[in-house]
Amino acid sequence: MNHQVAEKIRMERLRLNLSQQNMADELGITVAAYSNLERGVSDISLSRLYQIAKILKRDPYWFLANDFRVEDEAVPYMTSNQQALSHQVFMLIQQVQNLQVEINSIKTKIGY
Repeated sequence: MNHQVAEKIRMERLRLNLSQQNMADELGITVAAYSNLERGVSDISLSRLYQIAKILKRDPYWFLANDFRVEDEAVPYMTSNQQALSHQVFMLIQQVQNLQVEINSIKTKIGY
């Protein structure tokens, strides 16, 4: 994940008045490990992004989008169709990442 994702996580955490300690506790990691995620020092896996999104009550795709628009606060939850589409997008991204890992593994095996 890139620094923009990490920055969106940080901004959303601050908007919700959560501390890094709160986030670390919810994720079951140390504050230092969480800080590294939020600063972009450590990569954020999709499964970790999904956990963070759940804590911050955001769609995981929102963190991956290329803009910082904030949705209307009066409608903080998605419709069931939006949730289903979001889940499909999340699963497709995960499949693409898994395929990239598999491609890299095959390239290594054949000496590419």
